[in-house]
Amino acid sequence: MKLIKKIAVAVATVAIGVSALTAAVPVQAKTNSVTYAMYGDIKDWDPSEAFSLEVMMLVNVYEPLLWYNPPGSEQQFTPALAESWKVSEDGLTWTFNLRQGVKFHDGEPLTAEAAKSSIERTRKLKKGAYYIWGAVSSIEAPETHTLVIKTKEPAPIDLIASSQYGAYIYSPKAAEKGAEWFNQGNAAGTGPYTVRQWKAGQQIVLDKNPDYWGGFDESNFERIYLKVVTENATQVQMLKAGEADFISLVPADQVDSLNNEPGITAKGVPSWKNSQFLINTQKAPTDNKKFRQALTMLWDYDKVVKEIYAGYAEPGKGVVPATMWGHNSNIKTPVFDVEKAKKLVDESGVPADQRKVTMAYIGTSEEYKNSALLFQANAAKAGIEVELKPGKWGAIWKNAKDLRTAPNLQSMTWWPTYPTPNDWMIGLFRTEEKALFNLSHYANSAYDKLVDEGAALEGSDRDAAVAKYAKAQKLLMEDATAIFYADIKGRVAYRSNIVGLQSNPAYAGIFFHRLKRAAQ
Repeated sequence: MKLIKKIAVAVATVAIGVSALTAAVPVQAKTNSVTYAMYGDIKDWDPSEAFSLEVMMLVNVYEPLLWYNPPGSEQQFTPALAESWKVSEDGLTWTFNLRQGVKFHDGEPLTAEAAKSSIERTRKLKKGAYYIWGAVSSIEAPETHTLVIKTKEPAPIDLIASSQYGAYIYSPKAAEKGAEWFNQGNAAGTGPYTVRQWKAGQQIVLDKNPDYWGGFDESNFERIYLKVVTENATQVQMLKAGEADFISLVPADQVDSLNNEPGITAKGVPSWKNSQFLINTQKAPTDNKKFRQALTMLWDYDKVVKEIYAGYAEPGKGVVPATMWGHNSNIKTPVFDVEKAKKLVDESGVPADQRKVTMAYIGTSEEYKNSALLFQANAAKAGIEVELKPGKWGAIWKNAKDLRTAPNLQSMTWWPTYPTPNDWMIGLFRTEEKALFNLSHYANSAYDKLVDEGAALEGSDRDAAVAKYAKAQKLLMEDATAIFYADIKGRVAYRSNIVGLQSNPAYAGIFFHRLKRAAQ
């Protein structure tokens, strides 16, 4: 879940206070509601910092300037807070004309100054997905509803402005209150739903925004329940019993059986996700390149996707999923070969008594668990001892960022912030002074230069950008920075009377305002 992208650690005293407060204010049930079972709680409520599971809340409470449409749509974008937009001939100036009459949830009006302050605050905080605005040189608000974004070099600001992280516009009055206010479960967006309640570790309740510019009719859901349910089996039982309309943990080996259940629809959907185990390049014995290369040959790629993922994945063919533009199809990828792995282990020079690695993963994921068990068995054949360390994402992610507590291998499922291959290469592997998602702790100046140059070329010469990215991907594979084992097919399971669901690999959240419940 990233599995995950970003889940920041909430302050315990704040969470306790919110739970106690909201528990004292019962929320009355509404008939026109929908329930979604989430596998983890929201940890970071600040829209400038949120970078993970928060997307389920973000896409319903906040809005960006544009929404990216599913691939194959007639139009690439749907207007959100910007009704129209244009770019100058030199590709350096983007002008967005904002909707008039829109209000934030706290009553403040949407203006170009408000949009400007949201983006500038995101850039200034340097957290979450702030880096998507790296090409911006200035932001101006020459008129009340006109926003002008200027860049240092041509950049796809339309794509960036539709990002599922780091591009949301929010009330400047809320921004003044800061992250502490947000992290008490507060929000002030323009979206169709407002935050009614947060009971930390239990549920988030979203209510209809009566002033929503997009309007509501009697068929729209008035209330959304985001319930925190960490176990696969519990989610499945809730779906079967009608206690949940959607579940977020859909075991690959149960998709077909769930789809055969009365009243349930389960299926695979297009995805830009891929899964890997990041290999720590700074911690012994995986600080040894040949030893890392051996580990990549001890992964049974075909067996994992065919049996453990039940065909709802394809064997990974590199850093970037094959479904994303910029994927290097000529890259040489490892194959499962225990004998070659044994040879590399011996060549590595790592003493026999030090051939031990730790492997951390999210314990509630059956796919991670079973893949790790298979890897553990294969590694033993090559004389490598693997200690499995399952846990909750928040805890293992915190440990993985600190070299003193980091494992040798860390589970990671990645999806892009917006449709660009640089999201994997920058987010996961670019040198970080303080680790966020570079949990391989990889540092390579030549690699950094390639991805920076590629990102700078995306808006003006995509072919040249792709060439840079191809070289960068080749470096990552040669340096064995991760076991890139599966391009994931999305899996959804929901009550069949929910209609209007449209899969879009650009967003990991569900747009509840676009859904309805069919008449019984």
